Amino acid sequence: MHLAIAGACSMLGFQADAQKATNPQTSTNKTEDNKKEVIPEIIVSATRQATSLLKTPVAVTALKAEDLIRANVKELLNLSGTVPNVQFGLSSGDSGVLVSIRGVTSTNFTEIGDPAVGIHIDGIYSPRPQGSLALMFDLDQVEVLRGAQGTLFGRNSTAGVVNILPAKPEFKTNYGWSSLNLANYNGKEIRSVYNFGISDSFALRAAVMMDKRDGYIKQERDLSDRGVLLSDGHGGANFTPDGKPDVDQRLNRVLSPKDYYSNSNQWATRLTARWAIHKDWEWTGGFEHYQNSGAGEVGLKDCKMAAGTRFACGPQGQWYAKINVPGKLDMSIDTYRSNLVWKLSPQTELGYKVAYAVQKRAQNHDDDGGQTFLASDVGVMEPWGNWGAQHALDWASYTLDSNYRSLVNEIQIKQNFDQWRYVAGIFNMSEKNAINFAQDNLIAAPWGMPQGQYYAQPDRQVHSKALFAQADIKLADRLSATAGFRMSKDSREDLGGVSAGLWSADTPWYYNGLYTPKALGTGTPHNGTDLTSGMGPFAGVGVFPEPVVNTHKASWSKPTYRLGLQYDIDKTTMVFASAATGYRPGGFGDKFDTCGGGTCTDGSKQKYSYLEYQPELTTNFEVGYKGRHFDNKLDLSVVYFHTKYNDMHVTGMNAVGQRKLRADETCPDWNPTCDVVTAWKTENIGNSRIQGLEIEYKARPWVGGTLSGYASVLDSKVTSYPTYDDNWMCGYRQEFGAEPCAPLYLGSDPSKRGRAIRNVVGNQLPMAPKYSYAINYSHDIELSNGWMLTPSIGMRYQSRMYFSVRNLNNPVIGDYQDAYTNWSAALKLAGHDDKWNVELWGTNLSNNIVKNWMGQGNAGGYTFNSYNPPRMFGIRATINY
Repeated sequence: MHLAIAGACSMLGFQADAQKATNPQTSTNKTEDNKKEVIPEIIVSATRQATSLLKTPVAVTALKAEDLIRANVKELLNLSGTVPNVQFGLSSGDSGVLVSIRGVTSTNFTEIGDPAVGIHIDGIYSPRPQGSLALMFDLDQVEVLRGAQGTLFGRNSTAGVVNILPAKPEFKTNYGWSSLNLANYNGKEIRSVYNFGISDSFALRAAVMMDKRDGYIKQERDLSDRGVLLSDGHGGANFTPDGKPDVDQRLNRVLSPKDYYSNSNQWATRLTARWAIHKDWEWTGGFEHYQNSGAGEVGLKDCKMAAGTRFACGPQGQWYAKINVPGKLDMSIDTYRSNLVWKLSPQTELGYKVAYAVQKRAQNHDDDGGQTFLASDVGVMEPWGNWGAQHALDWASYTLDSNYRSLVNEIQIKQNFDQWRYVAGIFNMSEKNAINFAQDNLIAAPWGMPQGQYYAQPDRQVHSKALFAQADIKLADRLSATAGFRMSKDSREDLGGVSAGLWSADTPWYYNGLYTPKALGTGTPHNGTDLTSGMGPFAGVGVFPEPVVNTHKASWSKPTYRLGLQYDIDKTTMVFASAATGYRPGGFGDKFDTCGGGTCTDGSKQKYSYLEYQPELTTNFEVGYKGRHFDNKLDLSVVYFHTKYNDMHVTGMNAVGQRKLRADETCPDWNPTCDVVTAWKTENIGNSRIQGLEIEYKARPWVGGTLSGYASVLDSKVTSYPTYDDNWMCGYRQEFGAEPCAPLYLGSDPSKRGRAIRNVVGNQLPMAPKYSYAINYSHDIELSNGWMLTPSIGMRYQSRMYFSVRNLNNPVIGDYQDAYTNWSAALKLAGHDDKWNVELWGTNLSNNIVKNWMGQGNAGGYTFNSYNPPRMFGIRATINY
């Protein structure tokens, strides 16, 4: 990396000397050459003012539209690796997009969960993480701000901000472009944009994008039939297949690759208007519709880690799943945005931004991904049942319907004077979210009968209000200071929600009286073909027993600030230092029985909790350098940061209680803590310390050549986490030579009881690889006929990344993504008048199998994960008109 930068700088110096020695060129040629050699200045809105990227005292990266298209970026997930210390992941069961910046992240994607990275569209906050799946098209640029941004961008920006800036209509000009992209896996993508400059004061801009592709996994219809394992009366046991599938067949059907999990079937359109109402008034408004009719993603075993073990993948390899619940992701987002700007005077500007969004989603997801226990691990069904591994797994989750509505308003006033400037504003956001969500476990201990839960949440509200101001003051000729403050108040409320269902499978309630199971303990209670649409979640919440009403409210408030100094070394270089805080409010979950539907160890029953958690706060210190060198042929940014991360939010399956074992129940070897009651909840884990260095550069080492990239070091450490529960595949650790799970805490501390307490102080944070770097090079070659040929190549490296603070380094069941290097390349040919271009492109050319989300194996000692796509390549043709 250092050699590449040094080499580029030395070439620039050599070229400058050579130019002095050459004969003078005509003025016109010099001007054209200079345009090709100089790096264009980039303007960003990171401070809510329009400022040069290299004069903005914030760690911010700006990605231009043409770069995003070349990298085949269609959605936020595709940005992985393009920005230092930024990671993306996907929770396949609920289509929640995980964004992590410098190790600060969130994994709560529920209707009242909050991200750690604020997603903004044209500077307007977008609250729901599922919305990050929406297509990114017809953009001006994407700005990624790293570090706490709690003053100007407010809530849920403890890690940073991603601001997506759509292209705006232009007055007095008509133009457009259309492109067709054909790719492997039968991929087809169409984009089209047209700008209508109707007059010198009114313009419209229309854009559309369609993207379709087959799934890249090989998907087989799951018709498995092995039946329960019954004793043969002579010391042995046999499975009892009966010619009917073991797993649910209500939705199972024959599919083609275009409907497999991991496919793409989405489109979007946007219409934007811009109106200069008066010389001092301008309004921009628009409507955007997004529709995703794909199958979503499904969890897959890590075949590389499982290789050589008894859980090794079959001959089908990594990209294979056996499915009985075909994927369905029916999600739409309708968004209305408006921005009115009034220039009260040459120094004063008043702005009002508003966005109203309606997100609807229905989703079917095969949670087990076709995994099942090995025959040797299945327990024998005795007359008293089988508390061990069952003959089959049949897990699924269903978002039957959801409707998330949000209204965001922000009023800003800006004033710019010779010696100082400021921006101040009022922020108000309201969400009203509704969802019907259910989970099935259709073959559960001890009898192999169904159990499940249903969550009917008709009215979950989130409200946020804030006042903010930030000023830049010139203290001396080259020295300026920044001071900002924000006061935020947040609340959440659950009105009349219902949680229903049982965690035990002792009774046949799931069948809704439409089916009588076989005599318990004598065989398979039901086959997959015995289930009907009148059972379980498809019959509604009324089928589920023991409903619990969720009506709860909580609120939080917090001040955040920003302080900074900036010193201009000269017109093109500066140094800066800052201290800033970010805040993410607390929250709560569904009302939950911490006795797990049974009897707690203290003899009590039905001990309910809303599983509340408190706000988290980051305090970020930065020292940086930014500058342009060699006659604007090299842009360089260097930032050192140090972050204090307090009361960090972590969401997952966490111990919330301990119950007494039922009669004749014993915990199997593979789950020795089956008496611990766990719930999917967010909790405050303690504190962490994060520090690191980020170097970004862009250079024009010679005419036509562009070299860019970054290098980063990220040192993250947990400094306190007294209640960490070490519950990762405890029954398989000895088999694979991993350190054993910590002993179960049975003391009197209620925050630790029932947990396997492990000391993780000093461990690395999740989604925070220590080292990463990227190098990209492109070169414009002008052909004799005036056409332009542009080859480009890029590589990115990242070191080992963990998915939990456990930091288990075992090669079979470790909780990490190993180090890897990704390569990408493109070859573009453009006409002399820029009326057309054709581009060959490829991403992940090294065909790495890269995890972006990790979970425990459903049926054994292996990991079960979400992944980035495999190698992708294609050809794109564009016409401009």
